[in-house]
Amino acid sequence: MSADVLLDELSRIQRRVDAVIAQGRDAFVEGSESYDRATVAVLRLAALFEEEKRFSEFLSVVTAEERRGITTTRDIAAHRGYGAMNAAALWRTVTELLPDLLARIRAAIRP
Repeated sequence: MSADVLLDELSRIQRRVDAVIAQGRDAFVEGSESYDRATVAVLRLAALFEEEKRFSEFLSVVTAEERRGITTTRDIAAHRGYGAMNAAALWRTVTELLPDLLARIRAAIRP
């Protein structure tokens, strides 16, 4: 059951990532829909790590360094606001790191 819940959440995150990528780098500015979607994707992914016991068997494919990066990005967005975000780093995280990370988690669920 937790696998199905996790797959549903990964799909929600993936849709946001896909939309950000489709809108392109030029549309990715603070306050834009694309920027907001990227931030929500990171927030939702970071929330999965907070439920580690529930999803631990699947999330073990995410390295400690990747987790730190995701949770640090989440902390900046949640506690310091969008203005403190580095747009270039957020863009790379969402368009380069997240697609691979989501694919690895899915593969752990459905080998």
